[in-house]
Amino acid sequence: VRAKPGTDMRVAIGMLCGWLVRMKPCFFLLLALGLNLAFPFVSTQAADDLLVKATFCHGLEENQSPKDPAEFFMPEQPIFLSVELKGRPKSGAVAAKFLFRDSLIADATVDVAKVNEGVVFSFGQNTFVGFDVTHKEPLPVGNCYTAEVTFDGKPLGTFPFRVAPPKGALPSKFIAAKLAKATDEHHRAVNEAREFGGEEKVFLAGEADLGLSSWLEAVWTVNGVVDDQATRSLTMEESKAKVPFSFSFIPAGGWPAGTHEVILTLDGEVVAKEKFSVKVGAPMAGATKLEIDSALLFRDDGKGEPGEAVKAFATGDTVLHVQWKLKQKALAKGIQFSWVLVEVEGEKPQTIATADVEPAVNDEISSSLTTKQGLPVGKYRVDLLQNGQVLDSKAFEVK
Repeated sequence: VRAKPGTDMRVAIGMLCGWLVRMKPCFFLLLALGLNLAFPFVSTQAADDLLVKATFCHGLEENQSPKDPAEFFMPEQPIFLSVELKGRPKSGAVAAKFLFRDSLIADATVDVAKVNEGVVFSFGQNTFVGFDVTHKEPLPVGNCYTAEVTFDGKPLGTFPFRVAPPKGALPSKFIAAKLAKATDEHHRAVNEAREFGGEEKVFLAGEADLGLSSWLEAVWTVNGVVDDQATRSLTMEESKAKVPFSFSFIPAGGWPAGTHEVILTLDGEVVAKEKFSVKVGAPMAGATKLEIDSALLFRDDGKGEPGEAVKAFATGDTVLHVQWKLKQKALAKGIQFSWVLVEVEGEKPQTIATADVEPAVNDEISSSLTTKQGLPVGKYRVDLLQNGQVLDSKAFEVK
């Protein structure tokens, strides 16, 4: 059984998969859905009729069959899924992926041959595989979850499930939202507008009834393309009616000319789409390919900053700096550094560290590598990449 780093795994007769939910940085506030959908179980026939039924439940019997089928789960409850297979397959692997919207939360695989080593693992001549998803923090509420189950890589089915709002939470309801050039101290819109300058920050201000654990999310698009750095969200820690809220954004380098949009969701459901235009774009707006002028290496100054310029490092150097100068200012977007071990006695070539750079307009970009005891004698390089493509490389030695 395998799960991504940071998950809390437990294994039982079938398969028990646990997760520690880790959302992208934009999900620091997560919200409630308020829909009355129920999924006591979902049954789908797969190729060769292998799948009998997949059942979400509040527990698993000893043979991994479902106990107490679930219509929904509360934020603090574990998620149980029992998959029933026809007969007793002698070989094959059942895999499950649990997703929040399109984001993978956890995955795991079980060998059916091991499940069927003894009669105790089967019931009524069918085989059950159980998944037990546990988590340390409450799950975000909403009808935003699915479990994808496969057998030897072939789909058995995709099964949705829902996390319900906490008991007593105020029903969440969107009221209104407006675009503006600013907001006041109460998050109210100031100077409403639909047209903005290329270097102006755009604000979305509104009001909503928000229940405990309910979440709002704003996604900004630039000429129809979602800006990966633009997603913002908020989560309620108490129920409150008529809550004023605001989100704001300006892309790195400013807005290009064109039509843009902010999409607002409440508990995963789209509640507003607000379009706006920019007639004259910012000078540095848009994805600009970097033009490299030069690259230099620096020994650390003892304070974490570049000091003496060098052509090689010593084994005692524990902090290494590299700096690329650009021919002109540009929007450094989609930039990553990769520090690579090229040739060291007794070691295979390998990437030893990577680092992403926040988008910004600059005429130089830099990276540093910190080690506990310095690097061993050998040959190395650091690559500068943009959108996955190597723009330049700086080779160096450690002597």
